[in-house]
Amino acid sequence: METTKVLSESAGRGDPDAQFRLGYRFAFCRDRHRRDLRRAFAFWRAAAEQGHVRAQFYLGTCYDFGIGTRRNVRRAMHWYRRAAVAGHETAQYNLAMGLRDGVGVKRNVRAAVRWFRSAAKAGEREAQSDLGFCLHEGTGVRRNHREAAVWYLRAAKAGVLRAQFNLGLCYHNGDGLPRSSGRARFWLSKAARRGHERAREILKKQHRPTKALRPTRTSLTLGPRG
Repeated sequence: METTKVLSESAGRGDPDAQFRLGYRFAFCRDRHRRDLRRAFAFWRAAAEQGHVRAQFYLGTCYDFGIGTRRNVRRAMHWYRRAAVAGHETAQYNLAMGLRDGVGVKRNVRAAVRWFRSAAKAGEREAQSDLGFCLHEGTGVRRNHREAAVWYLRAAKAGVLRAQFNLGLCYHNGDGLPRSSGRARFWLSKAARRGHERAREILKKQHRPTKALRPTRTSLTLGPRG
């Protein structure tokens, strides 16, 4: 492992990878007293401006949450977009959330779905869940319950709580999947055990709900998730 001194020398010569790694050290140092978020921000900005993709993502989170700098959601979306275009799946997801809800960027639900899909294909489990919801509800894309169920299943198996709940509803309603009270209970119970209140209410009222139920989507939650 390179010492901070060696990294500092490389960063001073303009090495973007050294700048990113140095910023990471200042942000996540085990010794909290040695953390310096302002310096982390400065190094990530220097690396991001040179095209370092992970630095662009982390710079976006700095602006998103006001880490080491004043909060500026528009700038956060700018850097998320830069990283998203370069293939960073979590940046793609965060950009999609902003586009869907019109936060820090002009609202464009169709574009949001495109970024959800890109991130989902790259394995971003939260994006898989939100893409499933868009397909299920026809939000920004033609409604397709069968494909929605596919993405719900991937996200549910990866542990996304709302996807587990929504997949349970798909089995209950027969949305894109054969009706199955057993599988519906399985996924609803899994969500309920993890604290999903609607799942608990459904299971508490009756083991076999009879009316069609509506899925849930995520609210806007951006940030350093990867």
